[in-house]
Amino acid sequence: MSQPSPARTRYITLATEGFATHGYHGLSLANLAKTAAVTKQALLHHFGTKDALYNTVLETLTDRLLASLNDTPDVSPKVRLILHFQDLLSGETDATADARLVLRNLLDSSSETGVAPLKPYLKALLDLARSVPAKKTTTDMELLLGLYGVIGSAQYLLISQNALSAFLRTDDSAALKAARQKTVATQLKAFLDSE
Repeated sequence: MSQPSPARTRYITLATEGFATHGYHGLSLANLAKTAAVTKQALLHHFGTKDALYNTVLETLTDRLLASLNDTPDVSPKVRLILHFQDLLSGETDATADARLVLRNLLDSSSETGVAPLKPYLKALLDLARSVPAKKTTTDMELLLGLYGVIGSAQYLLISQNALSAFLRTDDSAALKAARQKTVATQLKAFLDSE
């Protein structure tokens, strides 16, 4: 499999930030092209349509999320889920754009379109949660709703870190990161331990 061109990779990075900030409907190809300092035709050359670009961005996001989830395969499913969410909340990468993009995608998905690029990631989370002894007989709906609650909390805490810092009047990002991770780990453990 060939590597994507540097230009294509750059466009995906810029589109990730753009879709995360403005949403699918709020980001035009013309504005993205202006940000990338290229023509709209250059973007269309690489992706064909705005839908294809958006799906590429979401597939790339899904790959990153699955890589994080699969990074610790030699631990129990419960610990693996906790470590995954702690990794998401670490803020070591450009996790804020990813968090916004996950929330926007979950909000923008509809049963009418049937488009669910995050489905492989959600399925992997569901499979791991089902492997936790207390969740073996839980329905998919109950598991997914519980996981959505944890995803929502994790993503919201991450994207609101500036507001939390301002409200708490702290510049101690390490303490805030540790508190975010502990809060979500506690929520996740409570969900995974409940029957």
